[in-house]
Amino acid sequence: MKLIVITPSSTIEDEHYILGKMLDMGLTTLHVRKPKLSKRELSIYLNGFTKSQQKKIILHIHYGLLWDFHLKGVHVSKRQRKKKIKFAMRKAILYLRRGNFQIGASCESFQSLDDLYKDFDYIFIYPVFPGLNGHLPGINMGSMKKILPSYPEKVIAKGGTTPDNIGIAHKLGFSGVAFQEYLWDKPEPLVSFQKILDTFREEGLTLE
Repeated sequence: MKLIVITPSSTIEDEHYILGKMLDMGLTTLHVRKPKLSKRELSIYLNGFTKSQQKKIILHIHYGLLWDFHLKGVHVSKRQRKKKIKFAMRKAILYLRRGNFQIGASCESFQSLDDLYKDFDYIFIYPVFPGLNGHLPGINMGSMKKILPSYPEKVIAKGGTTPDNIGIAHKLGFSGVAFQEYLWDKPEPLVSFQKILDTFREEGLTLE
């Protein structure tokens, strides 16, 4: 089962050390979501990781940095997807210059999931669980269990994810879970991350 961590939007103290430890502890995919950083600032940020760690990183902005760093891929926003011709050209150029990489997107409904499934390597759907910030799921769990088998291997649960619902996400048919607020709203993110790893082992799930 895929385990994904999304960075805090704003930089926190010892961030590279914390994220580097997570990657070294077994995290296979790190989403770098830094909406306020310029391309130059994001380049400097990426240089704070080792070459092997960079290979596990997915970017949310400044996709051209995929040419400068050997990253795992890019995550495309709804706003970018709306510019269909521009996005298709950029995607073709990236594949031509860089070769194979992952490309993903997010959605909030099964209708959107149906539209995205064939064109992306993975899709975040959210919110799946009640959020720590009060957000409520927009999709009924019974519906998820019926519909998700039709979309194998690509759909990632996001929103309200905690160690307590990793097993639930697996049983519902999700191919992975993404963590953000659970980690960064806590005083010791590495302790929280270890709880996630422990739960994966307890549930008999292999990290992908």
